[in-house]
Amino acid sequence: MIRIVLFEDDGFANLLPLVYWRSVFELRYGPSTLLDRVAQKLETPVCGVWTRDWIARVAQQRCGAPANVGVDDSTVLVNGRWIADGPVDWPRAPHVGVLDGEIAYIVCDGRLASQLTPGDLLEPDRRLDLLKNAPHQTAPGRMIHYPWDLVCNLADLLTTDWQPHDRGVDVELDRRVHLENAEQIHIGPCTHIHPTAVVSAASGPVYIAEDVTIGASCVIEGPAHIGASSRINPHAWLHGGNVIGPSCKVGGELDGCVFQGFSNKQHDGFLGHSFIGNWVNLGAGTVNSDLKNTYGSVRVPLCGTEIDTGHVFFGAVISDFVKTGINTTIPTGAVIGTAATVATGTMLPKFVPSFAWLTDRGLTKGDPGRLLDVTTKVMARRSVDMADEEIELFLELASRASTIESHRR
Repeated sequence: MIRIVLFEDDGFANLLPLVYWRSVFELRYGPSTLLDRVAQKLETPVCGVWTRDWIARVAQQRCGAPANVGVDDSTVLVNGRWIADGPVDWPRAPHVGVLDGEIAYIVCDGRLASQLTPGDLLEPDRRLDLLKNAPHQTAPGRMIHYPWDLVCNLADLLTTDWQPHDRGVDVELDRRVHLENAEQIHIGPCTHIHPTAVVSAASGPVYIAEDVTIGASCVIEGPAHIGASSRINPHAWLHGGNVIGPSCKVGGELDGCVFQGFSNKQHDGFLGHSFIGNWVNLGAGTVNSDLKNTYGSVRVPLCGTEIDTGHVFFGAVISDFVKTGINTTIPTGAVIGTAATVATGTMLPKFVPSFAWLTDRGLTKGDPGRLLDVTTKVMARRSVDMADEEIELFLELASRASTIESHRR
């Protein structure tokens, strides 16, 4: 029987700062994480993960699978950034699947299983040497390379993910609630929708999980996925394909955004084509731009190094634990690093380092201990405790992120 073990390779670096706080497999891609999507597409549960040593303890806890343990000749090592089209007829071991010049999977024989380690797959030269004698073939599907790959095809992804058995209303609604194209709408139990709200699946399916609150005069246009225990504030307008993870509070206008979970954008203001991590709080009046005045391709400074997205629409990467002050203005293609706090009267720079404290007086480094104290208080308000392993990681990230980001600029 085939055993699937997900691995990270050096490609994780192009998904920073979103993967300081998590493994690649935990990133949300549409309604589910990459880990869950791999298991679903391959129709095989994930029984282990190979990841960076400094994230391994946290990854094991969150992914519910052993981290960085040995494998055998029944193992297929699957790149956590690879999205297969469906079940794969694995070739005879040893074999390597390649997509976009990167390793998508490795079908192990006894030799490879005994030689390969998690560290080898993070080192390109070592990986190439170990796999050079194995037959290679092109893998189907697509590869996640950058944060915008999680955002820019979101509407199509949500539409193709929808299954007919998803439809159904599991709660009694006020008859005044307007459901358009109800055949492509799911509403979970214990969800409350105000009688003046509109839920429209005319442009794509809408999945509303359990225990969601949708306020007065909201307009939810599909395709959209709203996670459990989230709140959509009165007068909000969601359109263009949005994924709201669990326990979020959102308001204003959202166009094509992903919220990883447990984050707030409660007030008026536009947010477009952006990825928002966990435990983010966007202050009242925070807005962003997702389109250049020239209508040209958006460039994004990942860890300070600008990369052309190839997309006309892309807004921002807002990493975990970010806080913005009132009336914060975020430019097109901006990156706000992990645990950064910004409160300025002018437009933000395109790159804000992790653990930065940015005001009109300038940029300083935030105190990790103080930031941790605030973070644990925020999490406690949602009845979530930070595990000991997560506390250690949080405190370590300030120095690790500083080293990575200063090196790449």
